[in-house]
Amino acid sequence: MRSFSHSGAIDDLSTLDALTTNIPFLHGCYQVIEKAYQAYINNCGSPQLKAIGLSPGQTVCLHKAYEGGAQKYGLDWIPQLRDVLVGSCPMCGSLTLGTVEHYLPKTPFPEFSVLSWNLIPSCNSCNQKRGSKHVNGIGYQLLHPIFDKVLLGKLELVTKFDTTGLVTQLALGFNEQLFSAHEQKRIAAHINMCVDLRAFKLATQVQISMVAARVAGKALTKWKSVIKSELTIMESANVGYGWGASCLRGLLGVSEIQLSSILTPKILK
Repeated sequence: MRSFSHSGAIDDLSTLDALTTNIPFLHGCYQVIEKAYQAYINNCGSPQLKAIGLSPGQTVCLHKAYEGGAQKYGLDWIPQLRDVLVGSCPMCGSLTLGTVEHYLPKTPFPEFSVLSWNLIPSCNSCNQKRGSKHVNGIGYQLLHPIFDKVLLGKLELVTKFDTTGLVTQLALGFNEQLFSAHEQKRIAAHINMCVDLRAFKLATQVQISMVAARVAGKALTKWKSVIKSELTIMESANVGYGWGASCLRGLLGVSEIQLSSILTPKILK
């Protein structure tokens, strides 16, 4: 999970003007959508905003404009957003991207379907997990990669390892001590809604196997030095926001006995 900024200048209002001028169903919609978008920005994308109530025909037009990414409307940046290289998914921390997240879902909020502050590069798994649940009435607002830059700049994901049972249990945590009680609850709610646990656990097991290969043949007392070096490389390469780095931070936080119980089975394989 990390902050994100669109790399180029995107003129949302020119796009909105082109759409509402050239698509008959959208004639007369400019002012109401522009006003709603200003409220979106002023309220940092709050899901407590109320949809403006576009007709089914107007909704279809905006959804098609998003899916088509037509250059004539200034929307050719949307397909490019699916391939942007940001190191990890801004919404969940997965290393895979490939789709675009509507921060406020486009089904209940079609007015924001093609407007840049509502569109974030994302991975398919967390996009599907959220669905259209981020709407009015939700307990905690999801972290917004554009509006929550300060909070996300402090956030470090840390994998939690529970080695008390026969099988090591995994959970995604974070550096809670840097945040207020409300922020902790908001981040925890974001993780719960956005992180595909199956994908997270699979990625973590892959990272554990990679670490095991690095420490094989070295003394146990040297393992954390190897892990720390790997984490430094990740952070220098701008991939310290994802699940791989989270795994390394978690491994650095366990005892040597726990570290051995996590990594030794992978080395033996």
